[in-house]
Amino acid sequence: MKNILIDVKNIDMLYPVPKSYKELIFSPFKKKQYTRALIQAALQIEKNDSVAFLGPNGAGKTTLLKLIGGLLFPAAGNIFINGFDTVINNQEARQQVGFVINEERSFYWRLTGYQNLAFFGALDNMYGASIKNKIAELLKNLDLSGAADLQVSSYSSGMKQRLAIARGLLKEPDILILDEPTRTLDPLGAEKLHDILQNIFQKKNKTLLIATHQIYEAEKLCNKVCIISRGRIRAFDEMKKITRKFKNLRNFYLKIMKEAEDN
Repeated sequence: MKNILIDVKNIDMLYPVPKSYKELIFSPFKKKQYTRALIQAALQIEKNDSVAFLGPNGAGKTTLLKLIGGLLFPAAGNIFINGFDTVINNQEARQQVGFVINEERSFYWRLTGYQNLAFFGALDNMYGASIKNKIAELLKNLDLSGAADLQVSSYSSGMKQRLAIARGLLKEPDILILDEPTRTLDPLGAEKLHDILQNIFQKKNKTLLIATHQIYEAEKLCNKVCIISRGRIRAFDEMKKITRKFKNLRNFYLKIMKEAEDN
């Protein structure tokens, strides 16, 4: 029997198209135009799945992940996280999710790594010995114990990314969402992050959602793949089925993208 953790049901997402200066001056009351970022997106993700979201820039990957994380509300359709509707029960749904954005400025650079985690823990009402022990465990698992008392301004890009993952795991979410986690990392830094993520998720039984452009990253970290193009989910399948039929993920991805272009 399937243990569905994330249920995305026929999601549409619209973004307003900014008016030009000419339109603002000469047609200020002209009806707003919208672009469709997602069109009838639907999928079910089981507990402990690791899912790679692949697609070109602007395909809708990050938008879909933000919707799942409860950071955006859909124009139509519903998303349920462990049974909680992300609109009606937004707070409960968001408690299930840790969101890791690829943005170094989201930390306080003059504070240490430890102080940053303590601050963000306090925002979630985490205090005392429990948060101290949790931070120590996360810093150890993410190979940051030796840098705990250093200012974040002295961290490398890889260290900042690992600190962001520690922050995402502070409240013990069932789901961790990563948006292009290795975009700013060199090959060695990316490889180290992959190994750490694999180790954490094997121990903690978490569900991982990762938006990426890296075929190798998807193959190494994930057991399922979701391919998105022009706001539509073009494919969603198990990695082992894909590699069995197409030899590797790259062949499958190129096939799906060609079909999307032809249509």
